[in-house]
Amino acid sequence: MDHSTVRVSVSPEPSVAEPVPGIVLIFSGDQPRCAPIPLDRGSVVVGRGGVGGVPLMDDSLMSRRHARIAYDGGAWTVEDLGSTNGTSVNGEPIRGEVRRDAIQVVGAGTSVFLALSDIRSFARGGVRVEKESVLGPRLQLIYDTIIRAAAAGDSLLVTGESGTGKELAARAYHEAGPQARGPFVAVNCAAIPEGLAERLLFGARRGAYSGATHDTDGYVQAAHGGTLFLDEVAELDAAVQAKLLRTIDTRQVLELGAVAPRPVQIRICAATHDLRARVAQGRFRDDLYYRIGRPEVRLPPLRERTEEIPWLLAQCAKAVGAAAQSGSPTIHHSMIIACAMRRWPGNLREFVGEARRAVTRALDEGRRTVEAKDLDPLAGVGLSPEALEPHARPTASDVRPARAGQAPPEDEIAEALRLERGNVSRAAIRLGVHRNRIRRWLEKNGVDRSHFAEGSDLSDND
Repeated sequence: MDHSTVRVSVSPEPSVAEPVPGIVLIFSGDQPRCAPIPLDRGSVVVGRGGVGGVPLMDDSLMSRRHARIAYDGGAWTVEDLGSTNGTSVNGEPIRGEVRRDAIQVVGAGTSVFLALSDIRSFARGGVRVEKESVLGPRLQLIYDTIIRAAAAGDSLLVTGESGTGKELAARAYHEAGPQARGPFVAVNCAAIPEGLAERLLFGARRGAYSGATHDTDGYVQAAHGGTLFLDEVAELDAAVQAKLLRTIDTRQVLELGAVAPRPVQIRICAATHDLRARVAQGRFRDDLYYRIGRPEVRLPPLRERTEEIPWLLAQCAKAVGAAAQSGSPTIHHSMIIACAMRRWPGNLREFVGEARRAVTRALDEGRRTVEAKDLDPLAGVGLSPEALEPHARPTASDVRPARAGQAPPEDEIAEALRLERGNVSRAAIRLGVHRNRIRRWLEKNGVDRSHFAEGSDLSDND
Protein backbone atom coordinates (compact mmCIF):
# COMPACT_ATOMS: atom_id res chain seq x y z
CA MET A 1 0.00 0.00 0.00
CA ASP A 2 1.34 3.47 -0.91
CA HIS A 3 1.38 5.63 2.23
CA SER A 4 2.78 8.76 0.59
CA THR A 5 -0.56 10.58 0.66
CA VAL A 6 -3.58 9.17 2.47
CA ARG A 7 -6.82 10.98 3.25
CA VAL A 8 -9.70 9.36 5.06
CA SER A 9 -13.15 10.91 4.80
CA VAL A 10 -15.42 10.93 7.81
CA SER A 11 -18.88 12.11 8.72
CA PRO A 12 -19.60 15.85 9.00
CA GLU A 13 -18.57 17.64 12.17
CA PRO A 14 -21.34 17.65 14.78
CA SER A 15 -22.92 21.02 15.46
CA VAL A 16 -23.44 20.29 19.15
CA ALA A 17 -20.95 21.59 21.68
CA GLU A 18 -21.27 18.57 23.96
CA PRO A 19 -18.70 15.74 23.79
CA VAL A 20 -19.54 12.91 21.40
CA PRO A 21 -18.44 9.58 22.89
CA GLY A 22 -17.46 6.88 20.44
CA ILE A 23 -14.86 4.48 19.16
CA VAL A 24 -12.25 4.99 16.46
CA LEU A 25 -11.25 2.15 14.17
CA ILE A 26 -7.46 2.46 13.78
CA PHE A 27 -6.61 -0.93 12.23
CA SER A 28 -8.44 -3.68 10.36
CA GLY A 29 -7.20 -6.66 8.39
CA ASP A 30 -3.57 -5.70 7.98
CA GLN A 31 -4.09 -2.03 7.14
CA PRO A 32 -4.10 1.23 9.14
CA ARG A 33 -7.51 2.88 9.36
CA CYS A 34 -8.94 6.02 10.90
CA ALA A 35 -12.72 5.99 11.14
CA PRO A 36 -14.63 7.59 14.04
CA ILE A 37 -17.86 5.84 15.05
CA PRO A 38 -20.25 7.57 17.47
CA LEU A 39 -22.12 5.37 19.92
CA ASP A 40 -25.72 5.19 18.77
CA ARG A 41 -27.79 5.58 21.94
CA GLY A 42 -24.73 4.82 24.00
CA SER A 43 -23.63 1.54 22.41
CA VAL A 44 -22.55 -0.10 19.19
CA VAL A 45 -22.21 -3.70 18.01
CA VAL A 46 -19.01 -4.72 16.24
CA GLY A 47 -19.38 -7.45 13.62
CA ARG A 48 -18.15 -8.85 10.33
CA GLY A 49 -20.40 -6.63 8.23
CA GLY A 50 -18.92 -3.50 9.78
CA VAL A 51 -19.69 -1.20 12.66
CA GLY A 52 -21.73 2.00 12.67
CA GLY A 53 -21.82 2.04 8.89
CA VAL A 54 -18.03 1.69 8.61
CA PRO A 55 -16.97 -1.47 6.72
CA LEU A 56 -14.16 -3.62 8.04
CA MET A 57 -11.34 -4.51 5.68
CA ASP A 58 -11.00 -8.24 5.13
CA ASP A 59 -11.26 -9.17 8.82
CA SER A 60 -11.43 -12.96 8.58
CA LEU A 61 -11.33 -13.37 12.38
CA MET A 62 -14.40 -11.22 13.03
CA SER A 63 -17.67 -12.96 13.89
CA ARG A 64 -20.99 -11.80 12.47
CA ARG A 65 -21.92 -10.31 15.87
CA HIS A 66 -18.63 -10.09 17.67
CA ALA A 67 -18.84 -7.61 20.57
CA ARG A 68 -20.85 -4.77 22.03
CA ILE A 69 -19.17 -1.56 23.23
CA ALA A 70 -21.11 0.88 25.41
CA TYR A 71 -20.50 4.09 27.35
CA ASP A 72 -22.90 5.63 29.86
CA GLY A 73 -21.00 8.82 30.57
CA GLY A 74 -19.21 7.39 33.57
CA ALA A 75 -17.89 3.98 32.56
CA TRP A 76 -17.30 1.75 29.55
CA THR A 77 -18.78 -1.71 29.06
CA VAL A 78 -17.38 -4.23 26.60
CA GLU A 79 -19.21 -7.53 26.07
CA ASP A 80 -18.04 -10.41 23.95
CA LEU A 81 -21.10 -11.77 22.12
CA GLY A 82 -19.89 -15.34 21.90
CA SER A 83 -17.37 -14.61 19.16
CA THR A 84 -15.25 -17.39 17.70
CA ASN A 85 -11.89 -15.67 18.18
CA GLY A 86 -12.55 -13.58 21.28
CA THR A 87 -12.41 -9.93 22.31
CA SER A 88 -9.69 -8.11 24.23
CA VAL A 89 -9.68 -4.98 26.38
CA ASN A 90 -6.36 -3.20 26.78
CA GLY A 91 -4.64 -6.28 25.39
CA GLU A 92 -6.24 -8.75 27.83
CA PRO A 93 -8.80 -11.34 26.61
CA ILE A 94 -12.20 -11.00 28.26
CA ARG A 95 -14.98 -13.41 29.03
CA GLY A 96 -18.53 -12.17 28.88
CA GLU A 97 -18.82 -8.56 29.97
CA VAL A 98 -16.35 -6.18 31.62
CA ARG A 99 -17.03 -2.67 32.93
CA ARG A 100 -14.29 -0.12 33.56
CA ASP A 101 -14.02 3.59 34.17
CA ALA A 102 -11.55 4.00 31.30
CA ILE A 103 -10.61 1.80 28.35
CA GLN A 104 -7.85 2.57 25.90
CA VAL A 105 -8.00 -0.17 23.27
CA VAL A 106 -10.53 -2.83 22.25
CA GLY A 107 -9.47 -5.70 19.99
CA ALA A 108 -11.99 -7.74 18.02
CA GLY A 109 -10.85 -10.09 15.28
CA THR A 110 -7.98 -8.30 13.55
CA SER A 111 -9.61 -4.92 14.14
CA VAL A 112 -8.42 -2.47 16.78
CA PHE A 113 -10.55 0.35 18.24
CA LEU A 114 -9.81 3.29 20.51
CA ALA A 115 -12.48 4.07 23.09
CA LEU A 116 -12.83 7.84 23.52
CA SER A 117 -15.22 9.98 25.53
CA ASP A 118 -15.15 12.57 22.72
CA ILE A 119 -14.47 11.89 19.03
CA ARG A 120 -15.32 15.34 17.64
CA SER A 121 -11.69 16.08 16.75
CA PHE A 122 -11.86 13.22 14.24
CA ALA A 123 -14.81 14.72 12.37
CA ARG A 124 -12.59 17.15 10.40
CA GLY A 125 -10.50 14.37 8.85
CA GLY A 126 -8.64 11.14 9.32
CA VAL A 127 -4.89 10.56 9.13
CA ARG A 128 -2.80 12.37 6.54
CA VAL A 129 0.65 11.15 5.55
CA GLU A 130 2.91 13.75 3.97
CA LYS A 131 6.60 13.10 3.30
CA GLU A 132 8.08 12.17 6.68
CA SER A 133 5.09 13.29 8.75
CA VAL A 134 2.06 11.32 9.93
CA LEU A 135 -0.66 13.80 10.84
CA GLY A 136 -3.64 12.67 12.85
CA PRO A 137 -6.59 15.03 13.42
CA ARG A 138 -4.98 16.73 16.42
CA LEU A 139 -1.73 17.33 14.59
CA GLN A 140 -3.53 18.54 11.45
CA LEU A 141 -5.08 21.39 13.45
CA ILE A 142 -1.64 22.35 14.72
CA TYR A 143 -0.11 22.23 11.24
CA ASP A 144 -2.91 24.49 10.00
CA THR A 145 -1.76 27.01 12.60
CA ILE A 146 1.85 26.58 11.48
CA ILE A 147 0.92 27.31 7.87
CA ARG A 148 -0.99 30.44 8.89
CA ALA A 149 1.98 31.57 10.98
CA ALA A 150 4.31 31.09 8.01
CA ALA A 151 2.14 33.38 5.89
CA ALA A 152 1.65 36.03 8.57
CA GLY A 153 4.99 36.51 10.33
CA ASP A 154 8.69 35.81 10.57
CA SER A 155 8.90 33.75 13.76
CA LEU A 156 7.35 30.68 15.39
CA LEU A 157 7.86 28.93 18.71
CA VAL A 158 7.30 25.17 18.82
CA THR A 159 6.97 23.57 22.24
CA GLY A 160 6.39 20.03 23.40
CA GLU A 161 8.08 17.03 24.96
CA SER A 162 11.33 15.72 23.58
CA GLY A 163 10.87 13.62 20.45
CA THR A 164 7.43 14.93 19.45
CA GLY A 165 8.60 16.07 16.00
CA LYS A 166 9.55 19.73 16.53
CA GLU A 167 12.05 19.78 13.68
CA LEU A 168 9.44 18.35 11.29
CA ALA A 169 7.09 21.14 12.38
CA ALA A 170 9.86 23.70 11.81
CA ARG A 171 10.44 22.35 8.29
CA ALA A 172 6.71 22.64 7.60
CA TYR A 173 6.86 26.27 8.74
CA HIS A 174 9.81 26.91 6.43
CA GLU A 175 8.24 25.20 3.41
CA ALA A 176 4.95 27.09 3.83
CA GLY A 177 6.59 30.53 3.96
CA PRO A 178 7.79 32.95 1.29
CA GLN A 179 11.42 31.88 1.84
CA ALA A 180 10.77 28.21 1.16
CA ARG A 181 13.37 28.15 -1.63
CA GLY A 182 16.01 29.43 0.75
CA PRO A 183 18.12 27.34 3.14
CA PHE A 184 16.79 25.61 6.25
CA VAL A 185 19.51 25.62 8.91
CA ALA A 186 18.87 23.54 12.04
CA VAL A 187 20.93 24.25 15.16
CA ASN A 188 20.80 22.25 18.39
CA CYS A 189 21.60 24.97 20.90
CA ALA A 190 22.09 22.44 23.70
CA ALA A 191 24.91 20.79 21.72
CA ILE A 192 26.93 23.98 21.15
CA PRO A 193 30.18 23.75 23.19
CA GLU A 194 30.46 26.28 26.00
CA GLY A 195 32.09 29.52 24.86
CA LEU A 196 31.57 28.87 21.15
CA ALA A 197 27.96 29.94 20.73
CA GLU A 198 28.68 33.50 19.57
CA ARG A 199 31.29 32.39 17.03
CA LEU A 200 29.16 29.53 15.66
CA LEU A 201 25.96 31.56 15.44
CA PHE A 202 27.23 34.89 14.17
CA GLY A 203 30.55 34.04 12.52
CA ALA A 204 33.98 35.61 12.99
CA ARG A 205 36.44 37.77 11.07
CA ARG A 206 40.05 36.93 10.48
CA GLY A 207 42.12 37.75 13.57
CA ALA A 208 39.11 37.89 15.91
CA TYR A 209 40.70 35.26 18.13
CA SER A 210 43.82 33.13 18.23
CA GLY A 211 43.73 30.75 15.29
CA ALA A 212 41.20 32.75 13.24
CA THR A 213 43.12 32.74 9.97
CA HIS A 214 40.18 33.58 7.71
CA ASP A 215 36.64 34.99 7.78
CA THR A 216 34.02 32.43 8.82
CA ASP A 217 30.25 32.64 8.45
CA GLY A 218 27.98 31.51 11.26
CA TYR A 219 24.63 29.75 11.29
CA VAL A 220 22.83 33.09 10.90
CA GLN A 221 24.64 33.91 7.65
CA ALA A 222 24.12 30.32 6.43
CA ALA A 223 20.35 30.80 6.89
CA HIS A 224 20.25 34.08 4.92
CA GLY A 225 17.19 34.02 2.68
CA GLY A 226 15.68 31.11 4.58
CA THR A 227 14.88 29.82 8.07
CA LEU A 228 17.08 29.40 11.13
CA PHE A 229 15.73 26.66 13.38
CA LEU A 230 16.98 27.02 16.95
CA ASP A 231 16.20 23.78 18.75
CA GLU A 232 16.52 23.91 22.56
CA VAL A 233 16.76 27.69 22.30
CA ALA A 234 16.44 28.03 26.08
CA GLU A 235 20.00 26.68 26.42
CA LEU A 236 21.58 29.81 24.89
CA ASP A 237 23.49 31.91 27.42
CA ALA A 238 22.37 35.45 28.23
CA ALA A 239 25.04 37.27 26.18
CA VAL A 240 24.17 35.33 23.04
CA GLN A 241 20.45 35.90 23.66
CA ALA A 242 21.05 39.66 23.65
CA LYS A 243 22.98 39.54 20.37
CA LEU A 244 20.34 37.29 18.79
CA LEU A 245 17.62 39.78 19.75
CA ARG A 246 19.55 42.62 18.13
CA THR A 247 20.10 40.55 14.98
CA ILE A 248 16.37 39.86 14.69
CA ASP A 249 15.35 43.45 15.38
CA THR A 250 17.88 45.15 13.11
CA ARG A 251 18.09 42.40 10.46
CA GLN A 252 21.84 42.79 10.67
CA VAL A 253 24.52 40.47 11.99
CA LEU A 254 27.77 41.58 13.60
CA GLU A 255 30.46 38.94 13.30
CA LEU A 256 32.96 38.42 16.09
CA GLY A 257 35.80 40.87 15.45
CA ALA A 258 33.90 42.93 12.89
CA VAL A 259 33.41 46.71 13.16
CA ALA A 260 30.32 46.97 10.93
CA PRO A 261 27.27 44.73 10.68
CA ARG A 262 26.07 42.91 7.56
CA PRO A 263 22.41 42.78 6.45
CA VAL A 264 20.70 39.43 6.81
CA GLN A 265 17.20 38.18 6.01
CA ILE A 266 16.12 35.22 8.12
CA ARG A 267 13.04 33.72 9.69
CA ILE A 268 13.39 32.29 13.18
CA CYS A 269 11.72 29.09 14.31
CA ALA A 270 12.60 28.25 17.90
CA ALA A 271 11.80 25.11 19.86
CA THR A 272 12.02 24.03 23.46
CA HIS A 273 9.97 22.20 26.06
CA ASP A 274 8.65 25.19 28.03
CA LEU A 275 10.15 28.61 27.33
CA ARG A 276 7.69 30.53 29.52
CA ALA A 277 8.95 28.64 32.57
CA ARG A 278 12.54 29.61 31.72
CA VAL A 279 11.50 33.25 31.48
CA ALA A 280 9.71 33.06 34.83
CA GLN A 281 12.86 31.56 36.38
CA GLY A 282 14.99 34.39 35.01
CA ARG A 283 16.95 31.99 32.80
CA PHE A 284 15.77 33.43 29.49
CA ARG A 285 15.43 37.07 28.45
CA ASP A 286 11.84 38.23 28.47
CA ASP A 287 12.45 40.71 25.62
CA LEU A 288 13.74 37.91 23.37
CA TYR A 289 10.82 35.74 24.42
CA TYR A 290 8.36 38.46 23.37
CA ARG A 291 10.13 38.57 20.00
CA ILE A 292 10.26 34.84 19.20
CA GLY A 293 7.67 33.37 21.57
CA ARG A 294 4.60 34.17 19.51
CA PRO A 295 2.83 32.54 17.85
CA GLU A 296 3.37 29.33 19.79
CA VAL A 297 2.23 25.84 18.89
CA ARG A 298 2.43 22.86 21.25
CA LEU A 299 2.98 19.43 19.78
CA PRO A 300 1.07 16.78 21.75
CA PRO A 301 2.96 13.68 22.87
CA LEU A 302 2.46 10.41 21.00
CA ARG A 303 0.27 9.04 23.80
CA GLU A 304 -2.28 11.72 22.84
CA ARG A 305 -2.06 10.75 19.15
CA THR A 306 -2.56 6.99 19.36
CA GLU A 307 -4.42 6.94 16.05
CA GLU A 308 -1.10 7.69 14.30
CA ILE A 309 0.61 4.54 15.58
CA PRO A 310 -0.57 2.09 12.87
CA TRP A 311 0.52 4.53 10.14
CA LEU A 312 3.91 5.04 11.77
CA LEU A 313 4.35 1.28 12.01
CA ALA A 314 3.49 0.92 8.33
CA GLN A 315 6.14 3.54 7.50
CA CYS A 316 8.75 1.73 9.58
CA ALA A 317 7.90 -1.65 8.05
CA LYS A 318 8.18 -0.20 4.56
CA ALA A 319 11.52 1.49 5.30
CA VAL A 320 13.11 -1.56 6.95
CA GLY A 321 11.77 -3.90 4.27
CA ALA A 322 13.16 -1.68 1.53
CA ALA A 323 16.57 -1.53 3.21
CA ALA A 324 16.59 -5.31 3.53
CA GLN A 325 15.39 -5.65 -0.09
CA SER A 326 12.69 -8.01 1.13
CA GLY A 327 9.54 -5.96 0.64
CA SER A 328 7.33 -4.49 3.35
CA PRO A 329 6.27 -7.03 6.02
CA THR A 330 2.73 -7.20 7.43
CA ILE A 331 1.83 -5.73 10.83
CA HIS A 332 -0.14 -8.05 13.12
CA HIS A 333 -2.98 -6.56 15.14
CA SER A 334 -1.28 -7.69 18.37
CA MET A 335 1.59 -5.32 17.56
CA ILE A 336 -0.85 -2.44 17.14
CA ILE A 337 -2.41 -3.13 20.53
CA ALA A 338 0.94 -3.54 22.29
CA CYS A 339 2.19 -0.21 20.92
CA ALA A 340 -1.08 1.60 21.63
CA MET A 341 -0.95 0.53 25.28
CA ARG A 342 2.45 2.03 26.01
CA ARG A 343 3.22 5.61 27.05
CA TRP A 344 6.27 6.24 24.83
CA PRO A 345 7.94 8.94 26.95
CA GLY A 346 10.51 9.39 24.16
CA ASN A 347 7.65 9.98 21.71
CA LEU A 348 8.36 9.68 17.96
CA ARG A 349 12.12 9.45 18.43
CA GLU A 350 11.76 6.44 20.72
CA PHE A 351 8.85 4.86 18.88
CA VAL A 352 10.41 4.87 15.42
CA GLY A 353 13.63 3.33 16.71
CA GLU A 354 11.83 0.59 18.61
CA ALA A 355 9.41 -0.11 15.75
CA ARG A 356 12.25 -0.53 13.29
CA ARG A 357 14.04 -2.88 15.67
CA ALA A 358 10.87 -4.95 16.00
CA VAL A 359 10.49 -5.20 12.22
CA THR A 360 14.15 -6.16 11.87
CA ARG A 361 13.76 -8.84 14.53
CA ALA A 362 10.86 -10.43 12.68
CA LEU A 363 12.69 -10.37 9.34
CA ASP A 364 15.87 -11.78 10.90
CA GLU A 365 13.83 -14.73 12.13
CA GLY A 366 12.43 -15.32 8.67
CA ARG A 367 8.92 -14.07 9.47
CA ARG A 368 6.88 -11.77 7.24
CA THR A 369 4.53 -10.62 10.00
CA VAL A 370 5.58 -8.31 12.85
CA GLU A 371 3.88 -9.33 16.12
CA ALA A 372 3.74 -8.02 19.67
CA LYS A 373 6.46 -10.47 20.71
CA ASP A 374 8.88 -8.61 18.45
CA LEU A 375 8.55 -5.44 20.54
CA ASP A 376 11.09 -5.11 23.33
CA PRO A 377 9.29 -5.47 26.69
CA LEU A 378 10.92 -2.31 28.03
CA ALA A 379 10.17 -0.17 24.98
CA GLY A 380 7.83 2.73 25.55
CA VAL A 381 7.29 2.28 29.28
CA GLY A 382 9.70 4.85 30.73
CA LEU A 383 12.24 2.65 32.42
CA SER A 384 15.55 3.45 34.07
CA PRO A 385 18.57 3.08 31.79
CA GLU A 386 20.61 0.77 33.99
CA ALA A 387 21.40 -2.61 32.49
CA LEU A 388 19.73 -5.21 34.65
CA GLU A 389 20.86 -8.80 34.92
CA PRO A 390 18.58 -11.63 36.09
CA HIS A 391 19.46 -13.04 39.48
CA ALA A 392 18.24 -15.74 41.78
CA ARG A 393 15.28 -15.48 44.16
CA PRO A 394 15.33 -12.38 46.38
CA THR A 395 17.12 -12.57 49.68
CA ALA A 396 15.78 -10.93 52.81
CA SER A 397 17.87 -7.83 52.09
CA ASP A 398 16.35 -7.59 48.62
CA VAL A 399 12.73 -7.58 49.77
CA ARG A 400 11.24 -4.15 50.34
CA PRO A 401 8.85 -3.53 53.24
CA ALA A 402 5.14 -3.50 52.45
CA ARG A 403 4.08 -0.17 50.94
CA ALA A 404 0.69 0.17 52.60
CA GLY A 405 -1.19 0.53 49.33
CA GLN A 406 1.38 2.75 47.63
CA ALA A 407 2.28 1.69 44.09
CA PRO A 408 6.04 1.29 43.44
CA PRO A 409 7.65 3.35 40.66
CA GLU A 410 7.34 1.81 37.24
CA ASP A 411 11.08 1.40 36.75
CA GLU A 412 11.23 -0.63 40.00
CA ILE A 413 8.44 -2.92 38.75
CA ALA A 414 10.30 -3.55 35.50
CA GLU A 415 13.54 -4.14 37.38
CA ALA A 416 11.90 -6.64 39.71
CA LEU A 417 10.36 -8.53 36.78
CA ARG A 418 13.72 -8.60 35.02
CA LEU A 419 15.47 -9.87 38.13
CA GLU A 420 12.78 -12.51 38.66
CA ARG A 421 12.63 -13.49 34.98
CA GLY A 422 8.97 -12.61 34.65
CA ASN A 423 7.75 -14.40 37.78
CA VAL A 424 5.00 -12.10 39.07
CA SER A 425 4.75 -13.53 42.58
CA ARG A 426 8.48 -13.32 43.27
CA ALA A 427 8.62 -9.80 41.80
CA ALA A 428 5.77 -8.78 44.13
CA ILE A 429 7.62 -10.26 47.11
CA ARG A 430 10.75 -8.35 46.14
CA LEU A 431 8.77 -5.08 45.98
CA GLY A 432 6.62 -5.75 49.04
CA VAL A 433 3.32 -5.39 47.14
CA HIS A 434 0.46 -7.66 46.14
CA ARG A 435 1.02 -9.48 42.86
CA ASN A 436 -2.11 -7.86 41.39
CA ARG A 437 -0.20 -4.56 41.27
CA ILE A 438 2.38 -6.19 39.03
CA ARG A 439 -0.34 -7.65 36.83
CA ARG A 440 -2.05 -4.27 36.49
CA TRP A 441 1.26 -2.70 35.44
CA LEU A 442 1.76 -5.40 32.78
CA GLU A 443 -1.77 -4.85 31.48
CA LYS A 444 -1.52 -1.06 31.46
CA ASN A 445 1.70 -1.08 29.46
CA GLY A 446 0.78 -3.96 27.18
CA VAL A 447 3.83 -5.95 28.30
CA ASP A 448 3.94 -9.74 28.11
CA ARG A 449 5.83 -11.06 31.15
CA SER A 450 7.29 -13.83 29.02
CA HIS A 451 9.65 -11.21 27.59
CA PHE A 452 11.41 -11.15 30.95
CA ALA A 453 11.63 -14.94 31.20
CA GLU A 454 14.74 -15.80 29.17
CA GLY A 455 13.82 -19.48 29.23
CA SER A 456 12.86 -19.76 32.89
CA ASP A 457 9.73 -21.27 34.40
CA LEU A 458 6.97 -18.65 34.54
CA SER A 459 4.81 -20.49 37.05
CA ASP A 460 3.74 -18.12 39.80
CA ASN A 461 2.78 -20.89 42.21
CA ASP A 462 -0.42 -18.98 42.96
